[in-house]
Amino acid sequence: MKLNTKSRKIFSMTKMAMLILVLSVFASSCKNKEKQAQDDKPGMSLDGTIEGFNGTLKACTNYGEKELGKVVVKDGKFTFSHDFPVPTQLSFETDDRSVYINFWAENAVMTLLAKKETLHFGGQSMDRYVAVVTGGEMQAGADHYSKAQKEYSKNHPSEMDYYGKIHTAKTEAEKKALEEEQKKAKLAYLEFQKNYIKNNPTNPYCAQLVWVRLTSKTGGESAAVLKEWADPIDANTRKNPFVAKMFKMLNSMLETEAGLDKFVAGVHNVKYKVDNSYKGAVHKNVVYLSMMQNDKLCALVSDFGVHDNYNSHNMTGEKKQAKNFFVQIIDPNGKELKRFNVNANGLASSIAVDDQDNIYVLSTLQKVIEVNFRGRKSKQLRNVGVECNVYNTTGDKLKTFELAGREYATGARIYKDKLLVSDVGKGALGIYNKEDGKLLSTIDDLRPCCSILDFDVDKKSGQVLAANLGSFRVDAYELSGKKVVSFGKRGRSLDDFHSCCNPVSVRRLDNGAVITVEKSPTRIKVYTEEGAKMIEGIEELVEGCFHIPVMSDSKSNIYLASPEKGLVKCIVM
Repeated sequence: MKLNTKSRKIFSMTKMAMLILVLSVFASSCKNKEKQAQDDKPGMSLDGTIEGFNGTLKACTNYGEKELGKVVVKDGKFTFSHDFPVPTQLSFETDDRSVYINFWAENAVMTLLAKKETLHFGGQSMDRYVAVVTGGEMQAGADHYSKAQKEYSKNHPSEMDYYGKIHTAKTEAEKKALEEEQKKAKLAYLEFQKNYIKNNPTNPYCAQLVWVRLTSKTGGESAAVLKEWADPIDANTRKNPFVAKMFKMLNSMLETEAGLDKFVAGVHNVKYKVDNSYKGAVHKNVVYLSMMQNDKLCALVSDFGVHDNYNSHNMTGEKKQAKNFFVQIIDPNGKELKRFNVNANGLASSIAVDDQDNIYVLSTLQKVIEVNFRGRKSKQLRNVGVECNVYNTTGDKLKTFELAGREYATGARIYKDKLLVSDVGKGALGIYNKEDGKLLSTIDDLRPCCSILDFDVDKKSGQVLAANLGSFRVDAYELSGKKVVSFGKRGRSLDDFHSCCNPVSVRRLDNGAVITVEKSPTRIKVYTEEGAKMIEGIEELVEGCFHIPVMSDSKSNIYLASPEKGLVKCIVM
């Protein structure tokens, strides 16, 4: 059948309409598939409301550790999305912290509603935002624990309640009595936390209670003790990524804590005494120690006081000058052989010597900045980098380079062609090429405290021994960062590390023994297969939370530095 002209036109238009319809359906299907793919993609999707606020916020993880980006809040509303494979503490904050909202973020559909409230204290008032966050298991668990904690606090004093009373105690007897009450309050709270885990085994936040004790100076217990804390957590709850992360660390600690005997295998009954003939008392204000060939001691010295040097790490707004530092070369009897001034752009803080007796002086570069906190401006001293200056034994500067990724240089050692530098600010240790300062690798998750983070390197194995005083442990790592040995816990016995945080220094001796250095009171312990033994006859080397530098020579003699009492030498009996 032949179509007339009009019919052909209608037929053609019909085919075109059908084609358009097919293409529309196809495009819609693609969009739906794309949307479905986006919906199926793992990640957190959050709808937020901050009443009465308009502006830009920073999104930061773990109390400012990493900034994820900016969030624009318009008419109090905003959205935020990000992939959190492991539940993580997330904050939304302004630069001056006038807005600061912190919560647990995870891959879920979540909502946030924040309202402003006014706090009154000491005749002053401060506005803050209080947020209710829903949709995440970890945050729900944190809220449940917070309610239980508030109920507990109604009838139990906290450890913090006693600090002011202890400070204002009129007699020593009153002070000691308050300290005992404070200790009981702390132990009672720990028991409350332990029982909470037992009674709430399906709450993933229980893993955070264990994690804090694993990783911070508030803990210091052995891995075996913390295993008792963690054991009640439900098997299904252990599938939560954060809970699994905690158990991975705990199991690693259980494995490495069992290795101390192997670490000092074959080392027996090493005993020391103080060398009273050593003439080192005149060498005061030593910042750091290293060892040269022929057992000559190399000391970095400050002529304005070690404690002033320590305070300069804090945010005082006052900058120390590098001309106040010098290097001393000292013979085995304590006699000075040579000294020269340090010419650097920063605050000299550690020193290392290579097998050619080249001297590496590490300096922390500092800058005074203006900070705005809740409308109040102040000047603070911030560390911005690390500079390395290399000298020969006559004091000639050979080279200068900066170390990428470092903010502090609190400790330094050289192993073969590598320069290792600890960074108290980042809780890490950087491994560099000693010729040009190129970063090779990093050991993270170290536990500093009180602006102290020191370490040593085993000359034979190349293993790094870190004095992780924040967790009351010594941990040994391979250069790859793998932990191989861990020992120590918080306590008062000889096998424990005491006080606020210890040990402050560690050293692997040529005879195979390991020594640790503790402050407040001073305890120098030697570890062999027989366990720990304290070196007798050493007076108090520092008062308060300060570092005690340590070094040893080829005969395994030990050198310790005190700002007021100079150098102390201990010799093998």
